[in-house]
Amino acid sequence: MCHNRSIRQFVALVLGLFSLVGSSAYAQGYAHWQQQNFIHDSFLTIALQREYNQTQTPRLVRWESPIYIYVESEAGDASLQHQLLRIHTRHLSRITGVPINFTNHLKQANIVASFTQLHRVEEKVARYIGNPESIRVALDEAICLGNFGVNAQGEIQRGVIIIPVNYARQNARFLDCIIEEITQLLGLPNDSDDVYPSIFNDVSHDIYLSPLDYILLKILYSPRLKAGMTAQQVDQLLPTVINDLYYLGIIDDAVRQVQVGSLKRHIGD
Repeated sequence: MCHNRSIRQFVALVLGLFSLVGSSAYAQGYAHWQQQNFIHDSFLTIALQREYNQTQTPRLVRWESPIYIYVESEAGDASLQHQLLRIHTRHLSRITGVPINFTNHLKQANIVASFTQLHRVEEKVARYIGNPESIRVALDEAICLGNFGVNAQGEIQRGVIIIPVNYARQNARFLDCIIEEITQLLGLPNDSDDVYPSIFNDVSHDIYLSPLDYILLKILYSPRLKAGMTAQQVDQLLPTVINDLYYLGIIDDAVRQVQVGSLKRHIGD
């Protein structure tokens, strides 16, 4: 009896060691942004925290209905602005599954993309967002602005991006503004220096969606998650959601997949 138990314990120990070695080798084959813990923490930081509103109770927000974008161009090349937006939003729609369309009628739109001049930004804020003083910190710090509104269920209902074309170009951020602000309006509103490589990192040099950004968008629109979930609810489900992505090969193939249909492919390096 004791002899058999000793054999079973020895076999269990050997199998356990093989498991540890295998999992360690498996983990070492991934870049840091492909590691489960890093993905987990990055998603909680970018999706559940707020850059300019730390008092807000965090919850998951995302679109549960089609998006209709109205483009208001008062500065710069309107044709180029439309083209860049269409390419990038088509890319985002492919990643998330959210239908994204354009409309020539402001009343039909639930997102307004306003290309304007720096001296008109506060005017645009007052028109599309509300009292400029309510977002004074963002106005003073940001080169371009994005803002969205949600309903009681945590579903994003409307959004606006405001890009002062002259100021964005002066700071070499025009393309960054288009890509980052529209992407954040899908439900990834925060920035963090701890999340990289990513367009949500203000000190990085990433202009286009990174493989990590692709993974974060895939998580956000996972069928296992729902708009309105608390940070605790999301935290509990994240390991399962991330394991889904491993199983489907999405994390392994993120470097290639994020390029498909991207602005980077159209514009080049």
